[in-house]
Amino acid sequence: MPEQNYYDTLGVNANASQAEIKKAYQKLAKQWHPDVNKAQGAESRFKEIAAAYEVLGSEDKRSEYDASRRRRSAPNFGNQGARGQSAGTQDADRSFDWINDLQHEDLFDMFFNERMGGLGGATTQSQPQRPTQSTLEVTLEQAYTGETVRIQLSGKKIGLRLPERSRNGHTIRMTGTGNNGIAIGEELRIVLKIAPHSIYSLEEENVVASLRIAPWQAALGGKARIVLPDGAAVNLNIPRGIAAGSRLRISRRGLKKADGTYGDLFAEIDIIVPDPSSEEEELYRRLEQLSSYRPQLGKIRNRP
Repeated sequence: MPEQNYYDTLGVNANASQAEIKKAYQKLAKQWHPDVNKAQGAESRFKEIAAAYEVLGSEDKRSEYDASRRRRSAPNFGNQGARGQSAGTQDADRSFDWINDLQHEDLFDMFFNERMGGLGGATTQSQPQRPTQSTLEVTLEQAYTGETVRIQLSGKKIGLRLPERSRNGHTIRMTGTGNNGIAIGEELRIVLKIAPHSIYSLEEENVVASLRIAPWQAALGGKARIVLPDGAAVNLNIPRGIAAGSRLRISRRGLKKADGTYGDLFAEIDIIVPDPSSEEEELYRRLEQLSSYRPQLGKIRNRP
């Protein structure tokens, strides 16, 4: 099988400069990229173009490829036998991974300059890559457990795995592969926004909920069974004589901080007085007679 002529594939002469090769590649890749061209055979044509540029776009690989071409054109080439392949011919024979092996910065220039409306064919290769940013709203349970959520990018539905116990505002970076709805070489930054929860509130990476207890539980102490956002349950000790507004802490059960440590989960005491039955009301009256406590004014907690 004759060796593919990479120069012909890109439509350039064998003495073309690297800049001319790159320009030809970008033009053809933009034309045949499967995200842009839906014609039958477009992906196959794009792979050929990408494989050619993988070799010719590198000065070292191009030199070896040219040397290989000269050896093949020598009169006694057929009698030399197989002595091993150069980088150029190896690239011709191997199965080219156009998603992972392609030079991302070249594809980014190609699509980014097109999107930004470059005039007169001018390029902005010195301009830094500008990632696209988007906000994704998730539930606290999804962020806490590291659930895989389904998102749609450029008409494609993909699964996005959230890091376990992601904090509000955490940024997930996705690099385009051409198959995940993002152009090859581009970067999408997804900023997580945790939706309001029916029970828990967030204070940075700390998770806070109200723990409602009865007056006798506040006075005598006891235990409470707390269900965490991931569905796990823990037993929490309530100290005797605890006051409303006090917080009980469960260490390291909050969300993940930027430094890799974890916030805490807090249960804030809220003393609730249930409607008493007749027997309970009788006990309240008995307690009133026994207690010497009288209502009094005092400073509101946590107020200056």
